[in-house]
Amino acid sequence: MRLGFALSLSVIASLAFAADLPSGEDLLRTFIERSGGEAAYARVKSVEMTGTVEIAGRNIGGKVSMVEAGKKTWTSMELPGIGTIEIGFDGTTAWENSALQGPRIIEGDEKAAMERSSSLSLVTSWNDEYKTVRTTGEEIVDGKPAWKVEMKPKVGNPENFYFDKDSGLLVKMGTVLSSPLGEIPTDMLLSDYRTVDGIRTPFIMMQSAMGQSIVMKFDKVVYNAPVPAGRFDPPDAVKALLAKRPPK
Repeated sequence: MRLGFALSLSVIASLAFAADLPSGEDLLRTFIERSGGEAAYARVKSVEMTGTVEIAGRNIGGKVSMVEAGKKTWTSMELPGIGTIEIGFDGTTAWENSALQGPRIIEGDEKAAMERSSSLSLVTSWNDEYKTVRTTGEEIVDGKPAWKVEMKPKVGNPENFYFDKDSGLLVKMGTVLSSPLGEIPTDMLLSDYRTVDGIRTPFIMMQSAMGQSIVMKFDKVVYNAPVPAGRFDPPDAVKALLAKRPPK
């Protein structure tokens, strides 16, 4: 009887805590409003970001360029002494072409995660990609309290979005990525928000995985910049891999 009474109190305490949490939907709406509003996001058809990239603690750095349009994306990192690393999604094929590991075609859950992240309307149209959103608690992010929201996609592993309690801005994303190396926990910190064309945009992104952190610091963000023809096309090395695949 005593154990049952203790469990009942625990359940009551859990329910009381849950009742105090803002809903995931409300936190997403707050982020949209405070970062510019749905009308500002609706005007965006593409974004181009350029700046520098460095591998923290390794004295390795170079240039980074990112372009997104619709549900297509392309990222290039030029690292002196290492070479160029490109990753992209053309709306159908997800791919990577690395000076370190060569070309590969990205499939499965890893492709699904990449396709989601390439969508410019990911947050404003979250219900197109996610089946549920749920606030699960609080966490300190970069020294400040944030709400933790579990986002369950229609395909792939759950993701966690963290919204700063004061600003309402998205300050961290985390998930477990499926890759050829196995299941890899990955975090992305977002900071240095600045307003560009009415949208508050993070100018610093730090991705951490497998004990390594890659820091991207952008000095230029342009919304609705013209996208060069063929920007999202796979490079020749990836096209050669596609040509060798048996027909479906």
